[in-house]
Amino acid sequence: MDSAAPRRRAAPFLAALAVFNLLLVLALLLFLRHVGEANHGLALLLFAPPLAWLLPGLLLLPLTLIWSWRSLPLLAVSAMVILGPLMGWRPDPGAPSAESYAAPSLTLMTWNRGQNGGQTPLDFKRRQQPDLLVLQEATLRERALSRSSDYGDYKVFQSAGEHTLLSKFPILESSLLPAGTTPRAARAARFVVDWNGRRIAVYSVHLRTPRDVLLGQWKGGLFYGLFGFQGTPWAERSAQYQVFWDGQLDDARMILDAVRQDPLPALVAGDFNSPHTGHVHLLLTRELGDAHAQAGAGFGFTFPGKTRNPLSAGGPWLRIDYIFFTRHWSAMTCTTEAERASQHRAVAARLALTAP
Repeated sequence: MDSAAPRRRAAPFLAALAVFNLLLVLALLLFLRHVGEANHGLALLLFAPPLAWLLPGLLLLPLTLIWSWRSLPLLAVSAMVILGPLMGWRPDPGAPSAESYAAPSLTLMTWNRGQNGGQTPLDFKRRQQPDLLVLQEATLRERALSRSSDYGDYKVFQSAGEHTLLSKFPILESSLLPAGTTPRAARAARFVVDWNGRRIAVYSVHLRTPRDVLLGQWKGGLFYGLFGFQGTPWAERSAQYQVFWDGQLDDARMILDAVRQDPLPALVAGDFNSPHTGHVHLLLTRELGDAHAQAGAGFGFTFPGKTRNPLSAGGPWLRIDYIFFTRHWSAMTCTTEAERASQHRAVAARLALTAP
């Protein structure tokens, strides 16, 4: 009996599975990026732990090692795509450019303090020494913060709706976005800061949480998103699921329009509740710089805190808290807080005003 016969029969089949796995990962990346929240089924996949995308390759790995080792490069490329663009891993960018060092710079830190479990990023703040600290879910917190010795290095504390800005420089004005909205309905706040004689705009953003929508969508949301086209029996249910995600896209466009029309160099930071692999992030980064993408290292995951999800290795797996900036700025460094169980981890970036 030919002992190599099983190997010869299995090798083409395993090679085909490896090719299919790679094509699926590439297609997933493209669809999430260019469609994303515009389809509620894909929006659901955006929030899945990225390690879930490694599972097919891990299941194929032992069989490939035994019967089809020539397919290993395909599995390796699949893993690189998942760990790179899909999970957002960035290599160390190295030292900032000489142009950045020559330009005036400041450090901005952002943190959504909701569901923090009594924990604060004070150690991270002390290390980063931010000139501007933007907080979300911090309604009317300026008075309490101004009395705390932990924030004694700030001169000005100002709230607008749920957004609070701590600044070492004068804050000249603040307003909510959309204009004329109630604090509860506001998606962002705009602050104007007098930074050593320069006026800059600082936006604090908090898009709506998809938590309840995602929990509801697990019961058929992916099916309705992929097959609920107009004219099918599932179209009405699909349209109902899509309402929330259309609102997220509209809110992102509204904020981007405000920043686009702003006459001042602008920094845009906060909790966008939108993973970096999705279409909301693509809309924003077509015109704004992303501090982590430009000057961060590693994955930069900010949400959630400690979790029992086995596919997350017990820690965060999403990057939904960002620091963006207009063309006037360049990111010198970007650091994400590590090892804290609060729902959101803080992000800090050193930004140079290279084109005032």
